[in-house]
Amino acid sequence: MALSDELNALRELHEKGNLTDQEYVAAKAATLNKQEATPTVGRPSASFLTWRVKALLVLLLLLVFPIWYSVGTKNTTNMLATAVHAPITLKDEVENLPASSVKSLGINVPYGGTVDITLNVVSGNPLDVFLIDADQLQAVQRGDWNNVKSYNDFNALKTKTYRRGARLNEGGYYVVMRDTSLGILSSSASDVSVKVQLNP
Repeated sequence: MALSDELNALRELHEKGNLTDQEYVAAKAATLNKQEATPTVGRPSASFLTWRVKALLVLLLLLVFPIWYSVGTKNTTNMLATAVHAPITLKDEVENLPASSVKSLGINVPYGGTVDITLNVVSGNPLDVFLIDADQLQAVQRGDWNNVKSYNDFNALKTKTYRRGARLNEGGYYVVMRDTSLGILSSSASDVSVKVQLNP
């Protein structure tokens, strides 16, 4: 029975004389106290909701934090280094290059400075290496080598150990690695360690 119905029933009993004033007041107080003490069915308490929300937030933080930290730390470090023109490692990885193929590695130079590129063929064939502007990439992809404009300071032919450096302006560039071997009497693929650093 709803609270309003119980209170109406008590009032009617009082009006009919079945309850004295004191009995009516006592019954009404007991009904109100009973209603306050009864938990609402189907509605979790606020503290339970708060506990569940907190647990979910902690779990979400534990899942997201490692990813955010690794990506965010690297980006933050690069942003700070760019702002103060501190040295930055733009690329540090090992690439696999099949015989008789070309691979272009994009690098973004965030400020003008000296770019040092180091390549070491860990295993495989000697390579041709070029540095080009982003607008030359289509000519490289077409294999139109006669019309590819590259930076002469960074050019090398048939090398396994490569280290070049020169001053470059801010912008996008590509390090192009070309393996001209056929893979018959040579390795079928090369593993190449690539490191690109920017210094003010």
